[in-house]
Formats: sequence, C-alpha cells, structure tokens
Amino acid sequence: MFKDYILNELEKITLMMARLAGLKAEAKPDEFIKLADTMLENEFDIKLQELLELTTDEFELLLEKQNYHPDKLEALAQLLYMYYEPFNPSPETLLALQKVLLIFDWLEQKHHRSSFENINKRNSIYQFLQNNYV
Repeated sequence: MFKDYILNELEKITLMMARLAGLKAEAKPDEFIKLADTMLENEFDIKLQELLELTTDEFELLLEKQNYHPDKLEALAQLLYMYYEPFNPSPETLLALQKVLLIFDWLEQKHHRSSFENINKRNSIYQFLQNNYV
C-alpha cells in the first residue's frame, strides 16, 4: 500500500517535471513559474519565490526539517537547475546553483544516490562558477 502511494507520488512529480521542461523549451516563463509554484506548494509546501530567497543555511535547515524522500529531492534539484538554465551570472543564480549542489551532496552522502545526469549537471555548474566567479 505504501509502495503504491510512493509510486503514484513519483509518477505525479515526473509528469509535472516533464510539463515544466516543455514550458521551458517553449519559452513560456509565466506558465513555467505558475506550474512550478503549484508543484512546490503541493509537494514541498513552499512557493517558488520563497524557495529562491532562502539562504543556503536556511535551505539546508528546510531539507533537514522536512526530510524529503530522495526522489523529491531529485525533482527539486532538477526544478532549480531548469529554472536558471541557461545560467546568467547574478547573485540569484549563484544562490540557486549552490542549492542544487547542496541537494546533489545530500543525495550522494545521505541517500547514497548518484546519477550520470547529476554528475553532468554538477560539472556544468562547476564550469559556470569557475568561468564567472573565480
């Protein structure tokens, strides 16, 4: 029963992420933000703007307090990455990418999860940071 619930939740998140990717590809930022807000409120009980404004310390406290399932953490990292891609040097982008890296660290260290996709995204982030902030 619990396994079915988790699978249903994962399917719902996967479909939302696919819709978000479609909106991003179609360059529909207002619709992207509206759908991201809906997803974040339903799945994480936070609005996109509130999430973006959290410091990395506040964000880490949120992760600790909420103890999200690893698949939800994965979706959150993908959402933040997708929202800021292509990356433009700004304080907001830097803060969001730090959050993505924090989630990737949590997935690897606390949940022993890693993927080639996340490794590639991590490398893209590091390259961006090196080119723009070092």
